[in-house]
Amino acid sequence: MIALGGCLSFSVLMLITRSLRATPDIVMASSQFVGTFLLGIAMSPFGWVTPSPGSLVLFAAAGIISVCALLCVNRSLKLAPASVVVPYQYSMIVWAVMFGIVVFGDVPSAATIVGAAIIIGAGLYIFLRERSLGRGETVVNPPA
Repeated sequence: MIALGGCLSFSVLMLITRSLRATPDIVMASSQFVGTFLLGIAMSPFGWVTPSPGSLVLFAAAGIISVCALLCVNRSLKLAPASVVVPYQYSMIVWAVMFGIVVFGDVPSAATIVGAAIIIGAGLYIFLRERSLGRGETVVNPPA
């Protein structure tokens, strides 16, 4: 249920990001950061564990990488139609599988691979269908 909630939240974030593409980058990133921070504060009383110094370094690294990734996603959704950007986000599945194998030794089951293939295939089918029908989005070119 947590994974499903995370996927739903990420989907809503992408929809909101796309609809607010005319918003300046710093405003968008700041509001997303503050929203995440406030949600973290609200959830921290439920199972707080004081992290070790090593864990704090890993949390900081994860935070920096996440902020950079969010800025890249925000910018890409501003500059290109979502139908162009979203297929690249399917690479997250490939990266997750690779990191799972390398870092945790977790080899995905056949059902996981089939599920990932269905998700990627459906997304690519929609992308190609929309492209062949000539349905495009208005491309916004914000000032750099």
